[in-house]
Amino acid sequence: MEPDRNSPQPDSTPRLKTTKTALRFAGIGTTLASAIGLGALGGKQADDHFQLDKPLGTAAGAILGLALGMWSVLRNIQAK
Repeated sequence: MEPDRNSPQPDSTPRLKTTKTALRFAGIGTTLASAIGLGALGGKQADDHFQLDKPLGTAAGAILGLALGMWSVLRNIQAK
């Protein structure tokens, strides 16, 4: 006897959907954090190279990383 195609989905389907959503947003958060961290690290390298007294490169790199990370996050959210 074949299973009825109109029968309700197994109970694991909502849990699987929740897990996929959680992993997706965890990945988005990791992308944002990585972009900010890499920007700050690059800015720190610029500060050291140009021997700046104030961490202007670090701040600029972190802001640039934030902007690029947010662009990536928004693009990722719109894609789904």
